[in-house]
Formats: sequence, C-alpha cells, structure tokens
Amino acid sequence: MPLITLKAQVHADSQTEAVLKDAMFCATKVYNGLLWHLREEYKENGKVNISRKNLNRILKELPRVKGYYSMSVQLTRDEVREAYRSFFALKKKGLTQHKAPGFRHKNYLSPLKYVQSGFRVDKNRVTLSLGTSREDGVKQVSFRISHRPGIEYDRVRELSITYDKISGQIEARLVVEVKARENSGTERVAVDLGETVLMACAFGDGTVTLYSGRLVKAIRRYWQKVRASLQRNSRRWGQVAHREKKQVEQLLHVATSHFIAECVRRGVKEIAIGDINGIRESTDYGDQLNQRLHAWPYRKLINMLKYKGALAGIVVRDDVNERGTSVTCHVCGRVLSSNRKSRGLYECSCGWRAQADVNGALNIFEKKYKVSPIKGSSGRVARLVVLSFRLGWHGVHEPKRGDKNLRASA
Repeated sequence: MPLITLKAQVHADSQTEAVLKDAMFCATKVYNGLLWHLREEYKENGKVNISRKNLNRILKELPRVKGYYSMSVQLTRDEVREAYRSFFALKKKGLTQHKAPGFRHKNYLSPLKYVQSGFRVDKNRVTLSLGTSREDGVKQVSFRISHRPGIEYDRVRELSITYDKISGQIEARLVVEVKARENSGTERVAVDLGETVLMACAFGDGTVTLYSGRLVKAIRRYWQKVRASLQRNSRRWGQVAHREKKQVEQLLHVATSHFIAECVRRGVKEIAIGDINGIRESTDYGDQLNQRLHAWPYRKLINMLKYKGALAGIVVRDDVNERGTSVTCHVCGRVLSSNRKSRGLYECSCGWRAQADVNGALNIFEKKYKVSPIKGSSGRVARLVVLSFRLGWHGVHEPKRGDKNLRASA
C-alpha cells in the first residue's frame, strides 16, 4: 500500500498549544544537550563516540529529557547520530568546508516525532502521549486536525508536530497508507526535470508535453531582489521567503496535478524520472548558475509527483541515471556537448533536431525501458504540446509594509 506525507493544520486551545510548544522546546534542549556533551568529549579525548549506548548514557543526565515522550526522545538521539554520521562521511570524502553539527537556536521549537507508537488518530482527532514524568503532570494532549479533503487512508505510520515561526501556527505531518485507485493502465512516460522547462514528459506513443518553468523562475528572481534589500533572517525577510515558498508550491501543485491527470487519461502505469542525487555536487556552472541550481525545487517536485501518483495508482521511479542524457543524440547515440546549440535546441549532424529537453526526456525513456518512443519514425516527435500556468489570484508583487493580508494571500 503506497505511503504519502499529509500536511495538516493543528486546531488546539491555548493551554494545549502551550504544552505542545513546551514539549518541542524540551526536544531542542535535549538535542543541544547531546551536542554539548559530545563536544566536551571531543575536547577531552580527541574523538566523538556517537554509539547509542553512549548517547543513552548522556540522555540520563539531561534535565529536559522527561518533558516529552520517551520514544520521541530516542528519535531526537538518532537525529544527532545521523547529523554526525553525515558530517563524518563528508570529511571522509575530503569535503572539509562542511562544519560539525551546530546547536539549534535556544528559542527554536524542534519537531515532536512519533513512529508507530505514542499517538492515536481517530478521523480528525489526534491524541499524543507526553510520557508520565512531566513536571506539570500532563501525560497526554488531544486536538483536532484538518487537511486536504478527499484523502482516504487506512493507517498512520508516522506523525510529526512542527511549528512554523513565520505563520505562528503548529502543524502536523502524517505519513499514511493511502487507498490507491485501481489503475489497469500499461503505458509509460519519462520526465526530464529542468529550469526553463519545468518538466519535459515523453510518452510511449512519441508525444511530448512540456511544462513551462518560466513563471517559477520569475517568482524566485523577483523575491530574491526584494530580499537583497532586507536584513537576512529578519522578520520581514522571513515573511518574504514564506510568500515566495507558497507561490512556488502553488505552481508546482498546479503543474503536477495536471500532469498526473493527463497520465490517468492516457492509461499510464509508471513514470520514470532521472536520479537527481548528487547532481548539485557534481556540476559547476559558475557562481550565479550554481546558486540557481541549488535553489531549484527538484526534490519537492518529485515528492509531489510521488504522492499524487500513488493516489492514482501510478508508480513513480526516480532512479534512472541521467548522466549524459542531455548531450546524447537520441537517434544515432552520438555524445557531443556541442550538439546542444542553445538552451532549448539540440541538433546533430545525423539530421536529428529537437527541443533540448525533449531529447533528454526521450533518452531517459530509452534508458529505463530499453525502447525508443519514436522508433520507426523519421526522427521527428509526433506531437509537441507546451503548457504554461499562471498564479491566478496569487500576484507576483511585494505588498506594502504592514499589509495584514500578507500571510492570508501567501
């Protein structure tokens, strides 16, 4: 049964909110306490012991460890372990510019994480265990949640309670087992992710649909200019970043929903996407383009496709090695970077001429399924459809200072 992450709004009274925030504050103190003790160990011994046994020993000395559920405390412990393991892995690769895990801000409210136990979800009601040893005597809290309509799930596997400091609201993330619709389709499609072209989608019948990313670029470019005149991490800077995030997410939702609906209409059973892991580290286009590449929401886009595909009974695989797909001729197989004549044109001496992202999508399709969608053709894609989307009532503009509608329209 497919798993998706469901975002929900928490509706709780002021007393319950205060208890949840205190528990999240305790999680921050535990995280920072573990880091402090590990740093002291390094000063004394010249090494860091991140074994569970050692971290459990440290946990017994931390005063805030009884402020939230014991299994959630262990998940905080594992966060620290994973942070250090990632740091050690980067050092082993010689990437010395990465710093050791740092402390969380003293006012930061860390997520409360629950896996398998410690919580109960009954329709739109959540009950959380906070342990039996809190100083205020509160052992559990209960509150209502609301999420997107039309999602049916059988079981909640994981639950996280988070705090959004920009909106000032407590939110929930539920990893749920969903009921997928029956899908008897047999078709396949390959997707090449990009910047100017958000998605180039090559279907098995040779048709290709392009989803424009120009408005996403425009939004990010505009708000980047706005933030340049603001003090970093100020309240105003955070509000602008929040607005940009919401506008980009809205466009991604519109594009991915349209694409999944088109896949359902065409009888698609599987979507293949290039593996983006390591793409940011392995490419260097100069400071300006690198900054844009690192900020581009590839992972968010893939996650949207995965959970929307799961609801429609469509399998989304992002494990195709896309190395060389953008510079390889789809017809003759010649690998030549100069064949990419411009940002949007690929032209080979064999006569193959196509939009560059189309060429990449066709190569991903052939890599994954060992067959070309345009086999037997004269080297021309059967039909090319280009789609672009607008924000509608989401305007790309900076509201006046003090605009009370900033959050509501973000």
